[in-house]
Amino acid sequence: MTNRLKAEHQNTSLRALQIYTLYRVTVAIALIVLFNTAANELSLGLSKPALFHWSSIAHLLTALAFYFVNQTLASRFKLLVESQVFIDILLLALLMHASGGIAAGLGILMAVSVTTACLLVERTSSIAFAAIATSAVLGESIYLNLSGNGNTSFLTQAGLLGATFFATSLFALLTARRLRQSELEAEITSADLANMEALNEKIIQFMKTGVLVVDHRLRIQFINTSAWQLLEMPEHVQGQYLQAVSPELERIVKHWKSSGHASSSFRQSPTGSKIAIKLTHIDGDKNQIIIFAEDTTPIRQQAQNLKLASLGRLTASIAHEIRNPLGAMSHAAQLLNESPDINEADRKLLNMIQNNAVRVNTIIENVMQLSQRKISDAQVFKLQPFLENIVLDLKRNAKHPPDIYCAVTPSDLEVNFDISQLTQVVTNLAENGLRYSYQQSGTAYLSLVAGINFKSQQPFLDVIDKGQGIDKATAQNIFEPFFTTSNTGTGLGLYVSKELCEANQCQLDYIPVPSGGSCFRITFARIE
Repeated sequence: MTNRLKAEHQNTSLRALQIYTLYRVTVAIALIVLFNTAANELSLGLSKPALFHWSSIAHLLTALAFYFVNQTLASRFKLLVESQVFIDILLLALLMHASGGIAAGLGILMAVSVTTACLLVERTSSIAFAAIATSAVLGESIYLNLSGNGNTSFLTQAGLLGATFFATSLFALLTARRLRQSELEAEITSADLANMEALNEKIIQFMKTGVLVVDHRLRIQFINTSAWQLLEMPEHVQGQYLQAVSPELERIVKHWKSSGHASSSFRQSPTGSKIAIKLTHIDGDKNQIIIFAEDTTPIRQQAQNLKLASLGRLTASIAHEIRNPLGAMSHAAQLLNESPDINEADRKLLNMIQNNAVRVNTIIENVMQLSQRKISDAQVFKLQPFLENIVLDLKRNAKHPPDIYCAVTPSDLEVNFDISQLTQVVTNLAENGLRYSYQQSGTAYLSLVAGINFKSQQPFLDVIDKGQGIDKATAQNIFEPFFTTSNTGTGLGLYVSKELCEANQCQLDYIPVPSGGSCFRITFARIE
């Protein structure tokens, strides 16, 4: 039994003892009042009024004294019970003697005392009080017979009363033990349930699936660690309205309550993970809603691997069929272009054929490279030296002298990514940014800013340019394969970059820049 359960049992027993003490106070007061108002009618103190008077006062005073002593000596509980019961039997015996013996009817009050002893002390030795009470009534009856003030019927009454004492004591003892056993079983069951509840709560807290419980007013009653992290670790979540923590999630829940559509998805922030949501009521209780939230990144990664496997089989089967005739067309156009009989108008058409043949060949190579790329080999490394090498390569290979700003905070920031794949992603984003900045302003400007997201505690890298930016409608499609706004682009650069990020459990997002230009953010996975 735990200390808490022991303390509860002691408090319950002490309250029962205090009730018995108050009962003694009540009986003593009643006897004093009756003695002073109707003593002759009830035969109270008939033989020895003085003894009855002082015994009833002693009964009251000892009961009052024990009421306060019980509080201060609670650790000696059994001694308190036995002392009080013994004194009660003794004083009742004196009151019975002062009232002329067993005929006064006071002996029956001893049954309450002996029963109390068995109920509270809970041991066989408590039956001794039944023996003491029986001895008192039998002794009183024998004394009256010997002194000539009684008759044989008193002995019969005393014997029956004694038998009553033993019967009630045995019944009380058995009842107390039965109740104690039931209490122990209940306590064990309660402890098991508490342990199971704690275990379930611990399991829920460490589940990868986020779990939230909200009431009918959409106030958060429970949230586990995963859900808190998916919602980017807001402060003071417990008891808050869902709208204050995630307006988009509140919109989904309200839509579910009105339409019954139990599945949906959203992002807590523009660069946050895509979160899949499922909703249900708890055991049919319409007042409580349980929300399951799950990061779809691993699922998207598995789907991506399946997609790439299918793409690999497709490209492997058609690449040969496309590239052979494409090569023949390109070669024929090249031979025609070398002919002196071709005029300028036809030569322009041949150049167009050659340029588009090169473009188609580039698309095929990019698709094959995407479908056949090696599995990511992510490793932890410092971001600042990596970016410094990228900047050197960009400056070395740039057509126009670039103006590149690079800042990493903190300087020892580490990320988890396949280095070769991150090089491909950052180089592609940086070259696009330099090109669009030069087209817009005449200066090839680029900003590489890295840090840690305050809410999600995830590292990030922003690639920012000063180009013309991307309108909202176009921004929804820029990561789609073969989507491009350039006449010379293949439309695979951003798609490949996003696929590489997701293969490393990272995320690539576009963030509009209010002052003009574009920002592409790579959000890295947390390093455990």
